[in-house]
Amino acid sequence: MLPTPLPFPQKTDQRWHTFKEMLQRLHREGIYIHSEQLAEFLLVHGLPVDLCYVPQHLQSKAIQINHNYQGDMVSLAEQSEPNWDYS
Repeated sequence: MLPTPLPFPQKTDQRWHTFKEMLQRLHREGIYIHSEQLAEFLLVHGLPVDLCYVPQHLQSKAIQINHNYQGDMVSLAEQSEPNWDYS
């Protein structure tokens, strides 16, 4: 007798958390990580990150990952707020 196949997971309306939501949750859990450290962690794992959180030395890598990313976290990208620092 063949085993009963597992049902396919139901597609729900769940969405990926935004970068800011991930950072806030980590802080609530007592994990105090700087936003640039979280951005670097995501980039090391090949995940897209909003460029406003990426350290300057990783900007080109982040642009490349964001441009080429085809996974299901692609909706993670947030609209960057304008940078009003003109110094």
